Amino acid sequence: MKVSSQLNVAGNTPRTLSPLPREAGCRHAFTLLELLTVMAIIGVLAGLVVGLAPLAAGRMREARLRSELASLVTSIENYKARFGVYPPDNYDSAAGTNDTALTPLYYELSGVIVSKSPTIKGTEDGGFFLTVDDGQRLEPAWVESTFRREGFVNGATQEQRRRLFRHSFKVGQHAQIYRTTTAADYKPIEILTVGFAGDATGRRNDGFAWPLNDPVQPVPTNPGLNPWHYVSSNPTNNPGTFDLWAEIKVKGKSRIFGNWKQ
Repeated sequence: MKVSSQLNVAGNTPRTLSPLPREAGCRHAFTLLELLTVMAIIGVLAGLVVGLAPLAAGRMREARLRSELASLVTSIENYKARFGVYPPDNYDSAAGTNDTALTPLYYELSGVIVSKSPTIKGTEDGGFFLTVDDGQRLEPAWVESTFRREGFVNGATQEQRRRLFRHSFKVGQHAQIYRTTTAADYKPIEILTVGFAGDATGRRNDGFAWPLNDPVQPVPTNPGLNPWHYVSSNPTNNPGTFDLWAEIKVKGKSRIFGNWKQ
């Protein structure tokens, strides 16, 4: 006997079941457990962001420091190509010492103008003095006593100003320091810095200032100031060229950023 394909085992005609109709306006609501879970996830993510923010900021500052290092290295090499020598440092041949922080690097890379004034004619400087863009006046005798040099390589008269080799520095890349705190020698000296808490002009920098509570300051007369260090007369890491580096302190630990393999 032939069984129709339209019948099931029991011989009944199959029926198509339709889904139950959804109630109009029915919405799924969050349970208290689900809300607490979402809030916990948001809290964890917020904690991660807050915890990583200082690390990210520190890396950005380090990247900027490396960028400034590379820019200075390029400028010093261009100076060498222009004058045939690297900018001088502050080496005392008699004592065999080198003040790596107090160097004429700022003046050599910026350039100075040699001028003559009748108001100081007949002085030990022969009436000549040097000036920089901010109007600072530098007598040759003072330059010699400060940097152990009679003058600067990168200098020119006002008429030959265009012949100067120029590197422009931002406000936060240099600061004024003093050799001593005595009134007789209270003359500002411009040097390159990676950070400072403040200087005589009241300028502030968000770079790597030296910790004020550190008992050993790179520049004792200017606590908080952190200079670039430079050696060209007897470099130990790059013989025949120059050493340029900065030392920073992060959570009490020192780190060196220099123009040599580390």
